[in-house]
Parts: sequence; structure tokens; C-alpha cells
Amino acid sequence: MNSAIALNITDDLIATEALYSCRIQSLAELHNTCIQVFLTVPSDFPRFHPGQYLELVLNDGQSRPFSIANFDPQFRCVELHIEINPNSATTTAILDHVRTRASIQVKTPQGDVRLRQPTDNVSVPHVFLAAGSGFAQIKALLQQQLHRYQQAVDNGSAMPPLYLLWGTETANQRYLKELVRNWLGRHQSLKYFPLIWQQGDSWEITLKPIINELKQAQFYLCGSPNRVYRTLDFLEQQGIDTAQVQSDVFSYAPRPLHRANRAKAASVS
Repeated sequence: MNSAIALNITDDLIATEALYSCRIQSLAELHNTCIQVFLTVPSDFPRFHPGQYLELVLNDGQSRPFSIANFDPQFRCVELHIEINPNSATTTAILDHVRTRASIQVKTPQGDVRLRQPTDNVSVPHVFLAAGSGFAQIKALLQQQLHRYQQAVDNGSAMPPLYLLWGTETANQRYLKELVRNWLGRHQSLKYFPLIWQQGDSWEITLKPIINELKQAQFYLCGSPNRVYRTLDFLEQQGIDTAQVQSDVFSYAPRPLHRANRAKAASVS
């Protein structure tokens, strides 16, 4: 990633292996496959920012990372979206824990994805791309950017558009629809594209007609490695600098390793 982008961070965010006990504030079913969990963090919990993730740790040492799904300027409350996965014993155990216990152990916030602005502080479009429950990370980032936009508008500034592309297998898998409707009603700069994978929709197909408006944009991608790298290839072909693109995939599935694993899977099949 190019260092020509300023991160606008005022506090050092240091990842350690320290554990913190967080109170389980509330739970809600967002969809029959996704649970929303709110945690209250202790007063000594490190500051966190949208784009990061938290690793929940059980008493037996099992752990699983989940994207922070909210923007809290007070750094006191964390929202998580936990996707129900019967094939994951760890996720099932974590859901059992948060449903029956008052608190859970959490590691220090981690992750490099965060909102950016160019070094000359000129506003540029921001494009948020979510696949399925990847909406959690995108939601936090978008909430922070909408907060910044509202402050700028209140000061009389005109702001460039924001784009939200959210793809799911079926339309009924999209949750928090009322929240998205509220965003659209309050922020004229936000443009929303709901996508359905089963109908052949994709991030690339949706971006292609508007790509000339996005040459200087910042892109945030949260989805599977295949989907992220397919879109990154498209953006590169359109002349977008990879320094303008962020995704956790770049850390946990770097492109050479991703390609090697994909080739290995193809040879086995």
C-alpha cells in the first residue's frame, strides 16, 4: 500500500495480546442467519476505529475475529454481527456464550483498514463494497464517513458522493434495511446499489458505468478473497491505483498465497 495517503489518526492504536472483559449489553436477531451483539468495553480498553476487528476469546482458548460494526466517538460500545454457521464449532460456542453469559473476553482491536483522505485534504468519493455480513465492517466505516460529511455540510461545504454496494445471495438476506433507508433520507450524497449474486450482479458490473467518476476515489472492500481480488483486478484495469483500495483480505490472504491456494484447489478437483 502506498504511503502517500494520510491516515488522519490522532492516537496510536497498538495491537497486543491483552485480554479485556467486556459486558454483553444486548443481542438481537438481524436475520435468521445473523446475530447482532452489543458489548460495553471497560474504561481501560484501547481506542478503536471503524475498519478494525475484535477477537472474542472463550474460556477454553477458542477464539474468532469479528468486524467492528459501529462508529462510537466515545469508544465505549462495540457492535458485532455474528453470522450463524453450523459448520463452525467455534462460532457456535461463541454464540452459546453470548446468549448465556454476562461478559466475554476480548483481545485488543486489530486491523489496518480505516478511512482515508488524500494528503492535500481534498475530498474524494468513497466507495464501500460489502458482500453478505461483510456489511458489518462497511457499516462502521460508512457511519464514520457520514458523521464527517454531516459536520462538513453543517459548515457549508459541498461533499463528493458516497457509494454503497451491498451484495447478498438473495434480497431477504439484507438486514438493517430501515437503517439504510434512514441514511438515504438524510444524506443526499449517498448512492446505494443493492445487489443479488443469484441474479448475476457483481461489484464490477455495477462499478463499470460510473468508473470515470471514481478515478480518485477511495475503495473499501469486505468480502471473500475471490470476490475482492476479482474486483481489484477490474479496478487496476480501469487505471485505479491499488493504494486507493483497502481490504482485510490483503492481510490474511495476500495475492500470491491466494493464487497458489486457488491453483492447488483447481488441481485437486
